[in-house]
Amino acid sequence: MKASRYNHLCAIRNGRIILAYNSYSGAVAEIESENYPVVRKILDAPNAVYEGEAASFLQCLRDGGFLIPDGIDQRSALRVKARSDRLEGTILTLTIAPTLACNFSCDYCFESRTGGRMSEPTQEALLAFVDRYLYRADGLRICWFGGEPTLCLPIIERLQREFAELTRKHRLTLYPGMIITNGYLLDAAMARQLKELGVAQAQVTLDGPRSVHDSRRKLKNGRGTFDRILDNLCAVAGILKINIRINIDKDNVDSAYEVVELLQSRQVLDKVNITFAPITPSGSVCSDIIERCHDNEEFAGALTRTYRRLLERGIRQVTFPRPSSGAACGAIAEGYFVVSPTGHLFKCWEDLSLDGAKWVGDIFSSQPSEQQLANLRAYQSWQPLGLTECRDCSVLPICMGGCPARGLEKPSATCGSCVTWKHNLGELLDLAYASANASPSNPNRGS
Repeated sequence: MKASRYNHLCAIRNGRIILAYNSYSGAVAEIESENYPVVRKILDAPNAVYEGEAASFLQCLRDGGFLIPDGIDQRSALRVKARSDRLEGTILTLTIAPTLACNFSCDYCFESRTGGRMSEPTQEALLAFVDRYLYRADGLRICWFGGEPTLCLPIIERLQREFAELTRKHRLTLYPGMIITNGYLLDAAMARQLKELGVAQAQVTLDGPRSVHDSRRKLKNGRGTFDRILDNLCAVAGILKINIRINIDKDNVDSAYEVVELLQSRQVLDKVNITFAPITPSGSVCSDIIERCHDNEEFAGALTRTYRRLLERGIRQVTFPRPSSGAACGAIAEGYFVVSPTGHLFKCWEDLSLDGAKWVGDIFSSQPSEQQLANLRAYQSWQPLGLTECRDCSVLPICMGGCPARGLEKPSATCGSCVTWKHNLGELLDLAYASANASPSNPNRGS
């Protein structure tokens, strides 16, 4: 028996409690400070003989994965799991952009915002591509993306119905789909139509309270969009599963939490999930926003402050981190592709453009070019366990090298694009513990 290399022990509540967290198993244990010396002794000498209360502590540590058998190499197990998740490719997962056009003019958008809608010949080719691929898959999952996908509802309707027919033909499952939308056109009628088509989940972005959001996520004519999106969210939250993404940079970091307070006041907070995400520069399209973007460590601090502000107001949003499924991103999975309106294939939606530099193939041909194969192999060969810092990192199971696209931008780096937990794990464990133990009378949804 030996201690896991992924144990984290954090003193909280002024040292009265030691919180034990294992990033491999995801287990959390609360240790009263007077018992900590015994627990520490067990972790340091797990093969000694223990009796009474110490024996029960030892069993708890084994059950939570804080102690593991001597023969287990958890890094090798992570490597095997990651390889398995990548190569199984049992579910064909497509993120489809029926257009790159958008009704918004956001100042940080990474897309070129050009191009028309997916043509009928391209839709036919996409259906043929899916039909061919399903002979070696166990299911199909679709995410609608853009541009703004709600501008192309007839295309979504036609393809969703055809995808359902194809999965019936192959006797496979069409998993509930998702749409990533700015939310401006997503009213109750559209939400019901999407749900009937099998699109069960929507991600909608807000960038702060009205004044902040409308200064950066506006219509092409300059008009604000906040009020209409908020009204739509209140109308569709009971129809679709809604995730609200709140983008944060240095200009709106102090107001992001106000969105959550507003959702609470509109009595919709308990019906939605909230995700805080960093705004990051991606390519030349948004190179002019670099100065206002946080680096990873700065964003970790911003995230901690935001969750603390919310908790001080009785709003519980922070959760304990969960171990990755072996691959932090679908982009490195064998059966995952992003499909452009012209039928070109990518591995990451941040690569999506009409420029061919990052294509990995297309739906019309099974013979990719040398450049497309090189792009594909770059993602397939992304392996954080081959990077010295990642290999020895204690948060590797909840990070797995972070964003592959960001990692590939640094070919000589010794680590990937780390998740924020690397910089704020102790503080967020403390906040997650406080959130989990907050008064049950709190009307807000706990984590």
